[in-house]
Amino acid sequence: MIAARLSIPSTTTLPEVAKGYRSELAMSMKMHVAEGKPGQLATAHQHYFIERPCRILVIGEHLKAKTKYQCLLRHISIAGAMLDFNAAILIPKHFFLEIEGFKEEIGCSQVHREGAELGVRFNMLLSPDFLRRLIRMQFSSGGI
Repeated sequence: MIAARLSIPSTTTLPEVAKGYRSELAMSMKMHVAEGKPGQLATAHQHYFIERPCRILVIGEHLKAKTKYQCLLRHISIAGAMLDFNAAILIPKHFFLEIEGFKEEIGCSQVHREGAELGVRFNMLLSPDFLRRLIRMQFSSGGI
């Protein structure tokens, strides 16, 4: 009866249903694609203008940091950031960002690149606590 409501064939066993559910769940846990899709609602998050040195970590084999590049954080939100980065250096679409003064490595996807301007979307939303700490650190250093 439950199988009929879920539109599952009556010959399907419970482990098969669970296996299908797990694969759907695994797909939803994958890193989202940075480019927006037609018909999706755009979400705007508050941006904070913060100038802070940071590093782009390009990952090589076996998840080891292959290359580190210096850049400058210009502004940030819980969903992404704008960086100043050398326009002559090519980087992959996906990398990690490390902000000076923080030990966290933030997974990023490149979504915009024009000259020295590099726009990134974070693979997971930043916690509001992380942003508060970043803003406090910037304020205490006299940057805001």
